[in-house]
Amino acid sequence: MSLVKKAASGLAVAAMAAGMTLAGTGAANAAVPTPHVLGNTVTVNVDQPLPGQTCIGMLVPPYAAADLAGAAVASGGDLMAIVRALGDQHDVISLAGPGAFGFNLPATLPGQPGVLFANNVPSNVYALAVVCVSGDGPAEPHLFPAVVGGPLDAFGGSVAGSTGTGNVGGGGGTPVGDTGSGGSSS
Repeated sequence: MSLVKKAASGLAVAAMAAGMTLAGTGAANAAVPTPHVLGNTVTVNVDQPLPGQTCIGMLVPPYAAADLAGAAVASGGDLMAIVRALGDQHDVISLAGPGAFGFNLPATLPGQPGVLFANNVPSNVYALAVVCVSGDGPAEPHLFPAVVGGPLDAFGGSVAGSTGTGNVGGGGGTPVGDTGSGGSSS
């Protein structure tokens, strides 16, 4: 991984971690998410969830992750308020969960291992945030760097997004095609 990609990924993860630290969350170490990136497809296998625990996932570009610290302070430490604020941003991509009857759920099934995914993700450098929650336990955040697409396209998308000029690697800041809604999973 080049120095530029390492720096960009590191900044994104640092911003996400800072925001979640400000929110006062701590990992319960129950669910085990394992991310995989192949070209412009991102999947996360979620294993060993606690009973009733469900997980959601989001791809957050570095320039959107920078707003996370402000959202954490404004939310008074409510992690789910931060997740909702991120979900309202046009360039944050939500991962989809298991599918049935022609649509995909936005999360894994409670207490069941599962897969979260997004297809045709615009090339960029992202912080992949997976947040697992249960009815009686704390929210459990997991953060991973994710370079999506070819390295040059990902760097171009990251630079263009941080300067507000759009995705140089082709496509805008919004999901393309069947992102998070196509295919079938577990």
